[in-house]
Amino acid sequence: MHFVAFSTLTHAAIAPTGDHLALLSIKSMITDDPQGVMASWNHSITNYCQWQGITCGSRHHRVTILDLSSSGLIGTLSPSVGNLSFLRVIWLQNNSFSGEIHPEIGRLFRLRELRLSNNSFTGNIPATIMNCSDLQVLHLGYNNLVGKIPDGIGLLSMLSFLALQVNILAGGIPPSISNLTLLETLYLTNCQLGGSFPDVFQRLTNLRTIAVSGNNLTGFRIFLDNFSCLI
Repeated sequence: MHFVAFSTLTHAAIAPTGDHLALLSIKSMITDDPQGVMASWNHSITNYCQWQGITCGSRHHRVTILDLSSSGLIGTLSPSVGNLSFLRVIWLQNNSFSGEIHPEIGRLFRLRELRLSNNSFTGNIPATIMNCSDLQVLHLGYNNLVGKIPDGIGLLSMLSFLALQVNILAGGIPPSISNLTLLETLYLTNCQLGGSFPDVFQRLTNLRTIAVSGNNLTGFRIFLDNFSCLI
């Protein structure tokens, strides 16, 4: 997986911008920060590119990486995250975020990695995520998400890693998943999925790892018997 070069700016202060305001909104929704990782997110450090967990691009001075993973944070994710339009990477895994994943996430057309696993997010997987057509990694596992896997999942044609395990999902696996021809890893364990295993999985010739136990799917054994690419 390749990313364009990023750099964290350390020079002159940057005047408040949409990114600055969006980050302050994100901070305002955090109710507990036991490790103090957001202590630098204040007006005394006006260059938000120097705030902990933030990386900016050197050309436009816009936020490209938001990394607050494994920080013990408690709160909800502000919909203002959708205003960080230059974001390539969101790493918020291993915290205690709750509430819904807001549809505004679908504004992030440059997003390549979205890791929200090991939190307590609720509600549906927003269909607007399918607008993030550059996504290569989508990890929403180990939350309390409900509803169906969006039918439009196949629009994320750049995905190589998809993990939705240990959620409370309904329905089956959408046939459009066959469009994820770059997919290498798929985790859907313990999602309460039902129905038959789609025959179209035969098209996923790059698939190397798949885990679907703990569901009510039929036909998976036949798929394994006929699919020699898996490790």
